[in-house]
Amino acid sequence: MSLGSTIKRLRRERDLTQEQLAEYLGITSRAVSQWECDRTAPDLSQLPALCHIFGVSSDALLGIDIEKNHEEIKNYLDAARSLCHRGKWEEYTAILRAANKKFPCDYKIMQALADAIVNEYSRKGIKEYDEVFSLCNRILAECTDSTTRYEAIDTLGTAYGYAGKQEEMLKLGKEMPHAYFSYENFMVYRWKGDEGFEERQGYMYFLVHELLSMIDCLKGHCDENGKMIYSWEERKELNQFEIDLLECLYPDGDYQQNAYYGATASYFMFRDSFHKQDYDNAWYWLERCVAYNVHADTYDYDAPHSTPILRGFADGGVIIEADGNYSQTFLDWLTTDDEVAVLRTDLRYEALVNRLKSAAKKP
Repeated sequence: MSLGSTIKRLRRERDLTQEQLAEYLGITSRAVSQWECDRTAPDLSQLPALCHIFGVSSDALLGIDIEKNHEEIKNYLDAARSLCHRGKWEEYTAILRAANKKFPCDYKIMQALADAIVNEYSRKGIKEYDEVFSLCNRILAECTDSTTRYEAIDTLGTAYGYAGKQEEMLKLGKEMPHAYFSYENFMVYRWKGDEGFEERQGYMYFLVHELLSMIDCLKGHCDENGKMIYSWEERKELNQFEIDLLECLYPDGDYQQNAYYGATASYFMFRDSFHKQDYDNAWYWLERCVAYNVHADTYDYDAPHSTPILRGFADGGVIIEADGNYSQTFLDWLTTDDEVAVLRTDLRYEALVNRLKSAAKKP
């Protein structure tokens, strides 16, 4: 619908004559008639007054279908998210570029595009992130939504890291609130009812995931000279602790996404036993590692946990890289690495390979 047609419709809906509208605006009725016939258009300075008279937003006056736009933006973002989870990085970036071209002022699309570029470029070893810097800085300069702003800061910091801009990254990090001042920490004792229970479960999942992730970070941390802070034996203890913690938190074995941490910890324990030629324990840990990898790749993304602390909560899916999932990557290592060739003479080897093959996938 044209602007003239919209003005005519709104005028009639409010039972106004052309003369009355003209009088309110301080113009002639002929000018109003010209608008409604689409021969001329109101001056930009007259739009606020028209919106006030008709009681509508400027978007409604100009015929912009906000709901339709929101739906289309959501469809773009959902399609992009699906491509991201399947590791289709170039397609992921391309669809968001198209969305940004159609909705150049939408900050959520800007943020998603910036994040997509970082995902694609980091995997290709590209160091030029000027486009990401531009998108994120525009969000920070214009957007008032705090969540989108924090997402932009996070993406910008990641881009600074890949671009080797350490100082800029550290400076930006100081703009983020400490964990103590997060929404979840603020609400933890204030949530009530069914919705509050779901929020608490989501926060619990976040804390469990972050705890396991932090153990992973600590056991591999290096000092200023690049030397591991923890000794091999200490790292072995930390890996065993990580597995024990995982089994304690998920007594039903429904690890879902966090099975990844069990896989990495079990792999370390396998290496320790294998290098000591303790083959009985090596096989035990190898089988545990395969079980965790297969679980990470085959659990139902929509299935809720049965484990008490997360009962009814579902983690969702994981991103599958372009070269395959966890099982595929582990299968490639197990079948080609010369160091573990001795394992291939054991009868248990074929069973493990078949189990990995059943879960392996190349997108």
